[in-house]
Amino acid sequence: MRSGGALVPTPVPGVHLSTGAFESVVHGLAAALGTLEPDGVQRLRTPPVIAREIIEKVGYHRNFPHLLGRVYTRTSTGTPIESDLVLLPAGCYCVYPLFADTALAATTERSVEATCFRQEADAEVGRLRSFRMRELVRLGTAENCLGWRDDRLAAAQQMLADMGLRTESAVAGDPFFGSGGRMMRALQQERKLKIELLAEVGPGQTQAVASGNYHVDQFGRLFAITGPDGAVAHTACLALGYERLALALLHRHGPDPSRWPEHVRKLLTLERP
Repeated sequence: MRSGGALVPTPVPGVHLSTGAFESVVHGLAAALGTLEPDGVQRLRTPPVIAREIIEKVGYHRNFPHLLGRVYTRTSTGTPIESDLVLLPAGCYCVYPLFADTALAATTERSVEATCFRQEADAEVGRLRSFRMRELVRLGTAENCLGWRDDRLAAAQQMLADMGLRTESAVAGDPFFGSGGRMMRALQQERKLKIELLAEVGPGQTQAVASGNYHVDQFGRLFAITGPDGAVAHTACLALGYERLALALLHRHGPDPSRWPEHVRKLLTLERP
């Protein structure tokens, strides 16, 4: 499905080619969103794959078997076998193993750009099977991770407002804890572990364009990470989807970025027409 001519459909549902205008917006978003990072933070770029062992360790294969993209290859005799790699479903999964069996001396943060894959069941506007995202990941104590999540989410919402995007925040079930039943989902929502920013990405079509996630000590326990207070480390992340944000901007301001409001063009460092 097209969205203002920004994405060119392929024969495969949920897989698109992007135009030059679309990519200029994505590149502008990558630069603008970088201002949400603290000075000197280490920036990482992930490959589109991750060790299957890590995904199995965090339980993604069990909680979301329908979304996981598995990789198969063949032995030298031609026998098909499952690879030790899977397609990366979220960028932050690459960060936690870096600190496995580590005692953090201080609160730690990383910035990750990732190409991700999820085997989505439909192909509505914004629900791509292959997509890019920026994630800021925080490791530390419970207090500084939760407060950081709220602060960075508010900063992101303000930045999107400056770009002319109208967003609404909504509490959602946190996928890091599995799909679960109604009771688990209600508990997740009561604790506000996951807060999404929703925006229109097409006519009558609303998607989450960003989310702030507080994982409690889930990944600290799984990877034996100790926080600076000596307790199991807590983690949080801010995730922003490049394609969905670009679609939202094109829907809001029109298909030609050269005609967008000057202050938006300046924020995205788009060239003058």
